[in-house]
Amino acid sequence: MEDIEKEVKEKLKNYVNQDIVFLKKEWKKWAEEGKWDLFKEKTGANVQVIYNILNPKKIKRIRKAKYYENRYDIRLNHSLKYEIKVVAVFDQPKKGNLGIVSFYKLAITN
Repeated sequence: MEDIEKEVKEKLKNYVNQDIVFLKKEWKKWAEEGKWDLFKEKTGANVQVIYNILNPKKIKRIRKAKYYENRYDIRLNHSLKYEIKVVAVFDQPKKGNLGIVSFYKLAITN
């Protein structure tokens, strides 16, 4: 698992905020229209939290997504009670983009 985490963190160093693209049609439309409040209603988290995937200090864990080999489940530190789950894919929808499949605010359970 450590190899995947290290590899993904290295890849993420090549991206900036402008490279992040929403892959869901609905989310892409919201972003284009600046309807940021709809993201919070849908996911429980402010859309700005996804940009933390570019900050290695905010990354808690990285794993391959369950059903798609080219997607990654990236967990971000958010607060003492919550973490953010971001499912991302490299070079989607085109080379040089970091595609966001989904992101959600999750309660931390121990």
